[in-house]
Amino acid sequence: MKQTLLKGEVLPCHEMTKTAPRCLRTDAAELCVHGEVIVPGPVACVEATQVGGTEGSTCTRSEYKSRRQGRWERRQARRMQHKKDRSDAVGGIKDIFTYHSLFKYGKDCCRAVRWKNSVQRFETHLFSRTAVQLRDVLNKKRPWMKCTHFLLSERGKTRQIDAPHIYDRQIQKLFTKEVLTKLYVPQMIWNNGASMKGKGLLFSQKIVARDLRRHFKKYGMNGWVITTDCKKFFPSADHDYIKGIHARLMFDTGIRDMADSIVDSAPDSKGMMIGIEPSQMEMVHYPTMLDTYMQCQLGLCGSGHYMDDFYALVPPAMDPKRVLEAIMKKAEENRITLSRKKTFIHKFGKPFRFCKAKYTITGTGRVIINGSRETAKRLRRKLNSF
Repeated sequence: MKQTLLKGEVLPCHEMTKTAPRCLRTDAAELCVHGEVIVPGPVACVEATQVGGTEGSTCTRSEYKSRRQGRWERRQARRMQHKKDRSDAVGGIKDIFTYHSLFKYGKDCCRAVRWKNSVQRFETHLFSRTAVQLRDVLNKKRPWMKCTHFLLSERGKTRQIDAPHIYDRQIQKLFTKEVLTKLYVPQMIWNNGASMKGKGLLFSQKIVARDLRRHFKKYGMNGWVITTDCKKFFPSADHDYIKGIHARLMFDTGIRDMADSIVDSAPDSKGMMIGIEPSQMEMVHYPTMLDTYMQCQLGLCGSGHYMDDFYALVPPAMDPKRVLEAIMKKAEENRITLSRKKTFIHKFGKPFRFCKAKYTITGTGRVIINGSRETAKRLRRKLNSF
């Protein structure tokens, strides 16, 4: 039998769980907590009553805020300690840049491009040149060489590519694999598969299909699907925002200075270069704050992205327009510009496109993935030319 409380009356707590005290009597029409009427719903005991010497005695708002502030400070301290432990595990410049590791990644730079004359000369003098590279890096006398700029037109879109010199690639590859990857991957969501070893585009497509099946199993054919795209993802990257990430995750000054110097090596004061390996890793990690906001704050478990393409499955109890506005606002706070023209709200069950693939879910929960027709035509022409 439901109990109706009068205004100003506090819900008593008679039953408590062993691990986290939570009130099991949350069926009141109106619940007054600390003198304020709130809407009915699951309410923690610590928010409704403070069980002390007298059962049902309430806590003051100042005590409630102080406990919340203490919990938040302890969580922040644990997170900061985890970041520091990861940074200490990576080490400093002398721990990362050794002759053996630099020579190893120099060999990796030669894979699949040994037909180039410059690569052949580089590999011929790799043994002695690696010692010179190591000495310059440790003495901080290694300036970045000028990149080769050229335009690449693919699928009707023109992009400006910056190809680094192979001597810079040797250092940048080592820095990306041994520093950026180890510090950034623990911060990212698991279904971020772009440029990740063992994942990739096929992995992301399978994750989208898995999220669609889970949504269908829980809500049926009800709900919505939000798809959006970033506008000028690489050219619009903010350097100060990326340097702020370096300051939060890199506690060694030498490592942080090298990461900042790679960002400053871009020809413009804004944007990251396409074609440089550290730049790719920086942009894979760039929307991490937006990902965690969508999954943790908004509660959109079926959400993710592949580089600059985002998707989110909205339950039927939530308003998709309000969810989209919240995502847009959070993206602006994190220096991400979402394209309004490429943002769509689809009714769940209707076909939609994500990363050039078409997704369709049937009434039985089966997900059908169709590739891009233009991609098939382009590959067919390429095979005929070969």
